[in-house]
Parts: sequence; C-alpha cells; structure tokens
Amino acid sequence: MGSHLHVYLTMAKEAMDESDRIGDAQTRPKPHGEPGSIITYDPKHRSFKNSLIAIAFAGMYLDTLLYITGMNRLGKVAYDRIDRKCYEDKLVALGIRDSNIPSACARFRTCRNELVHERAFQESESWAAQVEARKAIDLIDQITELLE
Repeated sequence: MGSHLHVYLTMAKEAMDESDRIGDAQTRPKPHGEPGSIITYDPKHRSFKNSLIAIAFAGMYLDTLLYITGMNRLGKVAYDRIDRKCYEDKLVALGIRDSNIPSACARFRTCRNELVHERAFQESESWAAQVEARKAIDLIDQITELLE
C-alpha cells in the first residue's frame, strides 16, 4: 500500500516550525523592562498561514495514519465499517484508550473543520491558529506513539 504519510507529517511539522520562527521574530520585549511583549503586525500573515498549513497537513497525516493502521490491524472489511467515524471512535477500535485523546481529537476535528469549511465567525468564536497548530502537532505525535 503506497502512501505519502511521511510527507504529510514533514509538511505539518515544517510549517509549524516556520510559524514558530516567524512568530518569535515578531515578538520583542517591552522597553524599560516592563512586563509583557510587543507583537509586530505581519501584513502578509506568514505565521498564521503556516499554522493553517500545519493544521491541514496534520489532519491529512492523521487520516492516512488511521487508515493504514486500521487496514493492517483490522483488515479491509472491518476497517470499512469504521472508516467514516470520528477519530476517537477509530482510535478505540484500534485499541487506544488514553483518556486525554478524545477531547484533544474533538478539539482538533472542530478546528480542522472550521479551517477546511470556513464560514464567517463572530470575533469571540475565533481561535488562535498558532496555538491550535501546536496542539495538532502534539496530538499527532501522541497518537503516532500510541499506535507504534
């Protein structure tokens, strides 16, 4: 079975690293030792864009990882029964019972869906792409480790 699994993982992590690098470059300490920092506005939204790339490719990686693992462990017929289920249900079917995973998967799924199927949103409903991208990368690392 061929796959671009590792390409998706590499793209997600490289985009996250670039987002972090750009974000770090946009932040500097306040003068005179005041608490907090100053964030420089980036009109090209480079950190935000890289965070979106990280989230999208983390989702592609997770979908592919679950498919490959499910086909290998459960077989085609059994995996086809759960293929359209949410991440959490697939992980349970694959024997993952970590209590932190379901809420992290639900958050990631919501975030990814808002990215892929964007609608206008109220300002109070928005999420920080950089924060969600970091959580997505942490989640796929944790799931990858649990499935090994």
